[in-house]
Amino acid sequence: MESYVLPLLAVAIGLALLVFRLASKSSSKPSSASAASSRASPDNKVQLDPAGEARYLANQLRPTSTPLDILYAAATSPDMLAITQKHLDLREDVVFKKLEALKKDPNESNVTSMEDLLSDDSGWAEEEDDAATAAAKKAALQKEKEAKQLAAATGKEDVTKLKLEGIDDGVLGAEWVKKQCETLKCWPPPHFQGDLSNPAVERNLLMTMGRLHAKQLNTHPELMKAGPEGNIDRTYFNSTLEFRGRIGQLLEAALKMACTLKCYRLSNSILDAMIMFKIGLMDCTDEKELHWFKDMMLRQYGEGNTPKLIFGEQYLGVPKPPVSSESENDNEKEAKKNEIAAMIAQSKQVTTTDDKMSLEIHVTRQHAESFTKEKLAMCQKQGIPPQIGMQTYKESWFIMVRAKKIGGTLSESDVNYGNDFLAQMKESGHKLYEMLNGETAQAFHEEFEEKNSRDERRLVVAWPFEVKNVAQKAGRVTMNLMPPEEEGRYEFSVIFKSMDFLGVDEEFVLELDVKKGVEKEIVKEEEEDEEEEEEVGDKKNN
Repeated sequence: MESYVLPLLAVAIGLALLVFRLASKSSSKPSSASAASSRASPDNKVQLDPAGEARYLANQLRPTSTPLDILYAAATSPDMLAITQKHLDLREDVVFKKLEALKKDPNESNVTSMEDLLSDDSGWAEEEDDAATAAAKKAALQKEKEAKQLAAATGKEDVTKLKLEGIDDGVLGAEWVKKQCETLKCWPPPHFQGDLSNPAVERNLLMTMGRLHAKQLNTHPELMKAGPEGNIDRTYFNSTLEFRGRIGQLLEAALKMACTLKCYRLSNSILDAMIMFKIGLMDCTDEKELHWFKDMMLRQYGEGNTPKLIFGEQYLGVPKPPVSSESENDNEKEAKKNEIAAMIAQSKQVTTTDDKMSLEIHVTRQHAESFTKEKLAMCQKQGIPPQIGMQTYKESWFIMVRAKKIGGTLSESDVNYGNDFLAQMKESGHKLYEMLNGETAQAFHEEFEEKNSRDERRLVVAWPFEVKNVAQKAGRVTMNLMPPEEEGRYEFSVIFKSMDFLGVDEEFVLELDVKKGVEKEIVKEEEEDEEEEEEVGDKKNN
């Protein structure tokens, strides 16, 4: 009997010592979880100031701004920096939590329950050819994948398991992008005059340069290998997606400002910045880039099927009567009547006192059929119903119109096409003009002071033109604009700029005679109405 008591007693003493040792270790040294919880994590809220953002952007713009200047202005706006700084703060918190987890005692057992001791994931006793077992494994893996996706979407993902550049081997992130940009000679950012020591400024400009060199980075062997292996620092690459969306919104806001100020040079530069950022290139006028894009389109769609607008009938004059929307079978007479009326309208002389003019252009999309086939093939490959996939298509163009008087120059008194529209904005208290500081306002005034170049630099009207049906072959584009307030012969330059394709912009010229119109006697009619009312009142009193 004694021979059994002693071994049992020794085991009991050993267990007691082990428990005491573990207890003293846990009390003397805080666990990684407790250490991490003692540090307050930053919240994910950012205080934005849309009015301040608009004011900053407006005063960063100049008529002479280059596409890079415009992208730098958008990337360093106050709200953009606030959002990026919050991303950097959140990443720092993730890094801290992961480092705390890595400090965990490697000798500490990962066993947390009796089930852990008994479980065996090696599968040594399972039949390899067991279909049920294989199906169960596949279902378990799918469930695990879905759980990870749900956790990431709801923000409940275990941040300590995120792969981070600088901590996990072979993970690519911001530092890798910077290294590649240095190799491509675009870091530091060319011609940038700001403060790169600010972490948020540095990060935003790095994402800008990374986007402008997307072709080189996305095809880099290291990145192509790291992607499938999951060795991507998502704290950087995920934030680039949000950054791109916000830059796009700021560029659209800048374009509206430039058009309101009637500045052709600035509007043109902003459109160039848009397509540079969308496609991923440093200069949309570079011959090598133009050749690259054209060659890519030819290989994909074939000769005669690449993006191009073909212009047919063009009309500038008094607006045509609207065509009835009734069916053709029931409306042949009405259609003929409207056609005759349109011909009469076209022959009508435009005058300085007309309410508006109409610019109408028949446009054919050379690429409609080839793009439709490509879109259908893509839907089939991805298993997307064509009627749904087709709804996601959007093709954007921007129309800009300038005008100049043939054989003379416009006086500053011409409200519609003259030089005093900025003065009118100032006098009327226009919101955009009130945003401009003195230096910015002066820069735009000087843009239109030189009479010899004024017509080339001033917009008459600008408008977006979108195609949402990829299969649409042809259509008519219509824009309204005010006629000049001075009689004479005018040359109207119409420019179609693509916001999606490179090297496909089109420009043509229309000429128009404008005669002196008869002023409408609105004031006189109002005075006559007032006199009639007074006479009626006198009769009632008598």
